[in-house]
Amino acid sequence: MKNLSVVIPSRNGLHILKEFLPAILRETMRAEGEVIVVDDCSEDNTSTEIPTLFPEVRTLSRKQNPGFCHAVNLGMSGARGRYLMLLNNDTVPAENSFSELVSALDESKKNVAVAVPSIIRPDGSDDSSYRWAFIHGLAVTGEDIRGEEYPSGACALWKRHIWEELGGLSSIYAPIYWEDTDLGVRMHKAGYFMKRCRNITVKHMHAATMGSSLESETLRERNRFIFMDNNCNSTGRKISRALWLPVHLLIATVKKNRAFTDGYRNYQKLKRDQK
Repeated sequence: MKNLSVVIPSRNGLHILKEFLPAILRETMRAEGEVIVVDDCSEDNTSTEIPTLFPEVRTLSRKQNPGFCHAVNLGMSGARGRYLMLLNNDTVPAENSFSELVSALDESKKNVAVAVPSIIRPDGSDDSSYRWAFIHGLAVTGEDIRGEEYPSGACALWKRHIWEELGGLSSIYAPIYWEDTDLGVRMHKAGYFMKRCRNITVKHMHAATMGSSLESETLRERNRFIFMDNNCNSTGRKISRALWLPVHLLIATVKKNRAFTDGYRNYQKLKRDQK
């Protein structure tokens, strides 16, 4: 069995992989591991070019129904490592970062499920410090809120048996957004915790693949409501949602926040279609 499997989902990210895979491979080899790139229905020849450019990389391909969760779960199921790392294709690991993360999990308690490094974005913010909370009828995430921590989907090293116990990422969030927060909730409910390794650094170019288009932000808002259906469903929170929703929709309309209003509309349509 390999010591480490690094699973990288990628959709039309060939240009990003060409730039960042060398550093990822360097750190993976130091940790006695393997790299798996999951081509998630790309149209940029990822599946044919990566094996030629990086023969040491295992490449798995998906042909239909693209989704971050599907790609990650496929890669994890085919991994051979005792530790499983979820890594975005737009990340740059610092020297010895993967080996140090493996050591952190080796030394952790049994109830620690995952080790997360500092994940630094170009603006200096840190993905690993994000938490989620339920405030004024909405689930929110951020660095400066009091709430529950969760392992970032950008970089997280999991104990294999706990990842498998939790069932990986939920497909209800396909194609992308909020699935890492949801996994964190399920992790805590199962009695596990994450270990933040602030002295270990991975840079995250953040949104280099998905971008920040209206379509992308609308999808994020749609999945916010899906997340709340699954994780904010106590009686008190349901009442809070009902009371605050008209306020949030009114504010979004006045401020011309189409991502929020369109996201809520798409969420409602999805619910109708599922009936």
